Amino acid sequence: MKKWLYGLAALVLLLLLGVFALTRLVDTDRVKRLLVEQTREKTGRTLVIDGELSWRFFPSVGFTLGKTSLLNPPGFEQGATLSVGEVSLDVALKPLLNNRLEIGQAVLNNARLHLITHKDGTTNLDDLRNLGQADTASGTEPEPAGGEPAAQRELQFVSLAGVTVTDAEVLLQDERTDTLTRLNRVNLQLDRFAPGEEVPVSFSGNLFSDDVQASMDASGQLWLAPEFDHLRFDNLEFNAGATGRAVPGNKALKLSGDLAYNIAGKQASFSNVNMAVGSLMLDGELNVKHGPEIPEIRFTLHTPLLDLEQLSQEWSSEQGGSASGAAATSGDEPSVKRAKLPPSVAAGEPDLSILNKLDVKGSLSADKLKVQGMEMEGLTLEVRVHEGQASASDINARLYDGVLNGEVSLNANRAPASFMLNTSLQNVDGFRLLNNAAGIDSLEGRASVAVNVAGRGLSEQAIKKSLTGTSRVEFADGALRGVNIAAMIRRGYAQVKGLPLPDDNEPQKTDFSALTADFDIGKGSISTQNLRLASPLLRVRGEGETSLLDESLNVLLNTSIVGSLKGQDGESLDELKNITVPLRISGSYKEPRYTLDMQQVFDLYLKEKAGKEAERVKRKLNEKLGGELGDKLNEKLPGLLDKLGL
Repeated sequence: MKKWLYGLAALVLLLLLGVFALTRLVDTDRVKRLLVEQTREKTGRTLVIDGELSWRFFPSVGFTLGKTSLLNPPGFEQGATLSVGEVSLDVALKPLLNNRLEIGQAVLNNARLHLITHKDGTTNLDDLRNLGQADTASGTEPEPAGGEPAAQRELQFVSLAGVTVTDAEVLLQDERTDTLTRLNRVNLQLDRFAPGEEVPVSFSGNLFSDDVQASMDASGQLWLAPEFDHLRFDNLEFNAGATGRAVPGNKALKLSGDLAYNIAGKQASFSNVNMAVGSLMLDGELNVKHGPEIPEIRFTLHTPLLDLEQLSQEWSSEQGGSASGAAATSGDEPSVKRAKLPPSVAAGEPDLSILNKLDVKGSLSADKLKVQGMEMEGLTLEVRVHEGQASASDINARLYDGVLNGEVSLNANRAPASFMLNTSLQNVDGFRLLNNAAGIDSLEGRASVAVNVAGRGLSEQAIKKSLTGTSRVEFADGALRGVNIAAMIRRGYAQVKGLPLPDDNEPQKTDFSALTADFDIGKGSISTQNLRLASPLLRVRGEGETSLLDESLNVLLNTSIVGSLKGQDGESLDELKNITVPLRISGSYKEPRYTLDMQQVFDLYLKEKAGKEAERVKRKLNEKLGGELGDKLNEKLPGLLDKLGL
């Protein structure tokens, strides 16, 4: 038993002697001086260590370095590029006695990184990146004067097991755009620092900028190149809750994929992207180059559903909702009452200044698109945003059993912004299209439509007032709903003849084989001079207009009977054959009203009757008088009949 006690006492004594030797024999001031000298020699920078270097022995052997700052290089404002409130390091004891620094876990508390980008694109980190590249290219380490190997007199860094950053802050100051972005409460956990190997990493923090405030967290597998010039985040999972001037209300963002980042080229490539923000879900590829003054964004993205109406509601709610951005990152999105913009604001022109700050090019596809009540499938289009202009070209989609092709562009370099739309629809179900898009249920058939319009201003009123262009509409094998032209003519004929009115129980529908029209759009109205409708019974020629401002209709249809029209008793109404009957359409295009001009029908009927009577009289005179006298009477008879009102 005594031997065990002696052995334990000897072990404790050795431990105490080791602690004494470490604290007395290792000169901490010398370690600090070596750190300062090595920093100046390697980087040309000044390292300022205001705090003390102290040892600790529990729960592991290590030391703590107090407040330390790495100052900015020449050419930048005075201050620190990196400052740390406290650095704690776990170290291996034996290598340290041989001037070798093997760190187990580095803990940085209250660190602050201030990244400055000058107007010419240079940053206060360029010299450090260039230093790493220069050392790698040379493959050698400089030796001190006198030829003594550095390993014999300098403290050498050998390894670092991992990094923990708590409550840090990052400032991104960009003089090119005169912006300041701040990240605070940053926490980082890196299981081990091993360039060339994949290691787990996690991150969290808060973002503040002029336009966005957000809370963020991320995790994944980090791979850092041995040259420190590029890195990868594989299996990245990123979550953020955001609000602010550029993010109406509160938005929760979820993003996953594989990120590759070229540090020197300032270019990020995101593959296997899966993103969800609000009701929008996207997947595909994304590349961002933020080195130029205007960021370059390239993408190939796909979404199962693009609901523009829902997205418009989500992004037009009152900006800066009551819930914080941090709350949006929790498992349950906060219940926030969405507020509509006041009509005076909603009707105004949107701020499109961001289009001058973007260089975007890419392709977008959607399994389904919902816009203005319409539903499309298989949408594909090419997107371009450059120098204040935006366009969507090569637009293709399937809708209502037909196809859509077109292009649209927007120019925001002048206020208000101007736009252009050139699109065509082929062989669509016209009734479903008009009913869903504009609430019009008065027309059906297979439709082909071409629209070529332009305008200035994006508010509803501005679009209606400024819209100019042309449109071509063709309907086949369809019908006018809400009106039975043949029945209206029969009733009008009965009124003129003094006959009993036919029963008004026929379907209110006029079938046609073809309906075509060319429209001129401008000055707040849509007009046509060549509306044509054809059916086995009728031929219709029309003209008129509808106002975009109050949706009123003023259309006149001149209807000719070319088929066999039957009366109430089944007899053919041959008297009306080839007579043009006017039908006027008024009201609105959502609720049209049809009226037959009975006075004109009556006048036409009397004129037709007078003409037939004149022909009968002429025939009788020719039969009875014959010769020259009959010819002279025939010459005078029309004038006489006119005077008689016949």
